[in-house]
Amino acid sequence: MKLKVFKPFGRFDSKNKERGDFRIYAPLNPRARQIIYMFHELLIVTVSLFAIIDPIVSIPIFISFFGDSKKGKQKRAALDAVVAAFIILLIFLTFGLSLMEYLNISISAFMIAGGLLLFYLAFDLMWGELPKSRRVEKDPSEAVVPIGTPLLAGPGAITSIIYFTHVYGIYTTFIGMAIVLIISFFCLRYSLKIRGMLGKNGLKILTRILGLLTAVIAMSLIEKALIAYGWIAAIV
Repeated sequence: MKLKVFKPFGRFDSKNKERGDFRIYAPLNPRARQIIYMFHELLIVTVSLFAIIDPIVSIPIFISFFGDSKKGKQKRAALDAVVAAFIILLIFLTFGLSLMEYLNISISAFMIAGGLLLFYLAFDLMWGELPKSRRVEKDPSEAVVPIGTPLLAGPGAITSIIYFTHVYGIYTTFIGMAIVLIISFFCLRYSLKIRGMLGKNGLKILTRILGLLTAVIAMSLIEKALIAYGWIAAIV
């Protein structure tokens, strides 16, 4: 009897170089395979967006703005920041691909540019620094919008949203984005408690780990683009 193998992370498919082929050899019916495939895609989008948006790096800045405020104001500020990020990312989720098509930008060129941008952001995070594109001035009267963007909805998040919409579709990307922003809300809402549990060093370590993951995602984008151009061979 031939042993059937279940490969949860799929295998590369030359016909679909960007998305990959998620093959399941376990004895599952087509409906179960489709559900597992959809969950697999959603997991990829959610984990990737969490690493790129990185709400952990926003915690110290949020505390500096609202750490001494009442709980009600902290909750409102966290909600406003997340809603601002949601609206910005939703615009690019809806119209990003159309804009690229209008400007005649290929997805492969976008992947290389996005990969380089993400790698630049990841390099700063791995060194424990806030990327320059996500730095804000400390002005309590205008603190909400800078936290919503560029801290949450920064260039890396916008780039990733457009790419994931192309690869995984608008619905999967939307759900993954919503999950990450909900997590971001709770990270900001309970920022004092999180800092108390992890400490400053714990926050730095977690930020650097997410920075490393972001760097891996960046290199993956560049690799897929180079494969699409035919400059390097795919490793099956």
